[in-house]
Amino acid sequence: MGFFRGGFVLVLGVLLFLSFLALNSFFILQSSLKYDNVKDSLYPFVKNLSESGTGGIIQKEVLGEFNLTKVARDNANTIKNYCQSNTEYVFSYESYTVTIPCSANVTDVGVVINETFNDVIYEIYYKQYDCKFWNCFVKTKLPFFLVSQKARDYWKNKFYISLIASLILIALIFLFIEEKRNTPIAVGTLLALSAFSMLKLEDLAYSLAGGFSELIKIFLSNTQKVFVLSLALGIVLVLTGIALRLLGSDYMKEKFSKKEIKDIVKEEITQEKQKETKTKGKKKK
Repeated sequence: MGFFRGGFVLVLGVLLFLSFLALNSFFILQSSLKYDNVKDSLYPFVKNLSESGTGGIIQKEVLGEFNLTKVARDNANTIKNYCQSNTEYVFSYESYTVTIPCSANVTDVGVVINETFNDVIYEIYYKQYDCKFWNCFVKTKLPFFLVSQKARDYWKNKFYISLIASLILIALIFLFIEEKRNTPIAVGTLLALSAFSMLKLEDLAYSLAGGFSELIKIFLSNTQKVFVLSLALGIVLVLTGIALRLLGSDYMKEKFSKKEIKDIVKEEITQEKQKETKTKGKKKK
């Protein structure tokens, strides 16, 4: 019975480790895809694509004529003249709507380019993509939906599913493990190991990405933060488990050495006295 229980706990441990890997991965993705992170990381990527036509990453037949820099420069003079009597200039490009506020320094071509990029990135992120997550690869010309609010919501949902699965596995381990006090140690160790595994997976992702490494940075920008968080939580759980074992051992030792020994001694003395009393009573008779 103990052998089967131990084997079952081992299987649960392997499943929990895989669940922690998924949990950390989804946490990295959903936290990295916050708008501010995407904006900071996507700007140089989109600019590179725009200025080179291909960015050395996406072939021209896929990218088409996506050239925001050229469009911004072509519209610079028009915007400058238009803004002399208006508050903003609006134009469309590749289904994206760009709004240039006339309060900005529109006489500076660089400002116009920056405003154009910022608007396009904003629309890329918050666009309502009319497709299910994996179907969007087929329905969209450029896979910008991968760095959108839609993608973040998708990975956040997977994160919560993994969290629930991990909690269920932890509960099962606690239920079937022979020494209940070992549960925090086992869980903490698996969580810490999964954190180190994330660093290896990050290195693997970059090595496989090749020319897409700049894009991969957007998805993995929070890897170090998640690593530190998971490792710290794992260490805390291990230390908690060790403390519970030591405190439990000291408590049991103290309880046995003081209270129970005193009770045992008292009981023995009482029994001896009762025996002596009975013996004396028999002798008198």
